[in-house]
Amino acid sequence: MIRNFLFKTFFFFGIILISIIFIPALILPKYLTLLGGKIMGYWSKFCLYFFLSVKIEVIGKENIISNEKFFIACS
Repeated sequence: MIRNFLFKTFFFFGIILISIIFIPALILPKYLTLLGGKIMGYWSKFCLYFFLSVKIEVIGKENIISNEKFFIACS
């Protein structure tokens, strides 16, 4: 119960802080917004591992297509 409370406290405090810091990124270049998202992912991973001892395993990384550009065709 204490671990759960600590996790929620630190997790939401970090997410709110990162969100406030990256508000200007909404009008700045796209890579800054992506950087904010990556930092949120790393923060989530850290909180899960540190407070709840959850290990994250990514399965299927070899199936991710990289170095290709995708677009949405408007008709």
